[in-house]
Amino acid sequence: MTFERSKEIAHSVQRELIMYRDLLRDERTPASAKLFLGLARIQTTLGKTIRLLWNPEQDYQKTRRAGTKERWRLIQSRITGTSSLLDVGCSSGVMTALAAEVGLFAIGLDANWEVISDACKKSKPNLSLAYIHFVVTPQSVAALPVCDVVLCLSIYHQWHREFGHEGAQQILYILGTKARKRLFFEPASKQSRYGPKPPAFADSDERSIIDYNHGMLGALFGNENVEFLGATTASRSELVRYLFTIQMQP
Repeated sequence: MTFERSKEIAHSVQRELIMYRDLLRDERTPASAKLFLGLARIQTTLGKTIRLLWNPEQDYQKTRRAGTKERWRLIQSRITGTSSLLDVGCSSGVMTALAAEVGLFAIGLDANWEVISDACKKSKPNLSLAYIHFVVTPQSVAALPVCDVVLCLSIYHQWHREFGHEGAQQILYILGTKARKRLFFEPASKQSRYGPKPPAFADSDERSIIDYNHGMLGALFGNENVEFLGATTASRSELVRYLFTIQMQP
């Protein structure tokens, strides 16, 4: 745990304790109410502390470090001769930064302002790297710029959960029109990630997951243009996720 993280936790607990102290000192509040409110305040303090100690977003990114290297190796092997990259749902921006480091003009965008802000703070100065706070919807996706390469990694299931199958398909298809040369796609490999109406594949069945996604991508972009690249290390809840690429036709 970093010093800054420890300081954040300490300040949060301190604020909660001060509020608890002020509650006990308040003479207008009956003793029985103080006990009830005090227990509620302690519960709130513990909950906040636990959330600060274990941030799901940060934990997920830590478990994906090995997978990020594997994914980037596979992606880099297919983007020779390209000059620009759009990373949709870039999260902490690691993949976007890797693209900029090899000379691509790279744009990362995410709906989460906190992770985008953190990515900006952590990134090294690079005129070829930009991060944007942008919420992708079936309507807003048309405003995105055209680049040689578009990454759609571990984000599709969130659109499926929020906009349903048709909305997610619309977003994905339009993203294909934003890629001059290649679109990379990585779906979640558990049905529970997709919301109440998940895709028709079987959890933990690699062949089923690959066949479903290959067929789905083929229906949008043509089977002859879809290539399965491989499985990469994911997280504790999903051991692997599967990476595909689509070669866009002029």
